[in-house]
Amino acid sequence: MRYFITIFAFFVFSVPCIFGETSVCTQSIAVIDLKKVAAESQAGKGIEIQVANKNNQSKKELVDLEDKIKSMEANKLSGSDPRKVEELQLILYDMVKERRFQISEAYRRAISALETIIQESIKEIVDERKIDVVLAADAVVFSEKNCADITNETIKRVDMKCKYIELIVKGEAKND
Repeated sequence: MRYFITIFAFFVFSVPCIFGETSVCTQSIAVIDLKKVAAESQAGKGIEIQVANKNNQSKKELVDLEDKIKSMEANKLSGSDPRKVEELQLILYDMVKERRFQISEAYRRAISALETIIQESIKEIVDERKIDVVLAADAVVFSEKNCADITNETIKRVDMKCKYIELIVKGEAKND
């Protein structure tokens, strides 16, 4: 889909040049590596660290619960109700699914906030440098002219606007 949009944009901006309208031929085109911006900005790095921490914390909590259930299962012979152990295993499975969903939703919301900041930063750069078209760097297959790469400048702008985006997992107490 991205390649279709890139090709479409190329033709839309090139048609006037093909038919001799030279005033439009001097398009200013820039490229940006959006993945790099998200990965190398302070806010992006912070989101990834928070997700890793939440996943590790969740994994530890769930392993502890699983160990308790296994110990109950080992004590079946000593009078534990086997149905109770099975119920707890099903509850644990549901908890794992729900926790993963909550963390992935928190990640999605944080990335969405970061994308908004990235778009604002790109818009500022476009306005200042009078750039007509910005293409995703991975969508550009060939260019005869050197296109300005605004990736690093965008990272700096994003860092100036926002250094940290909190990952808020629903149902989790805030650490104030």
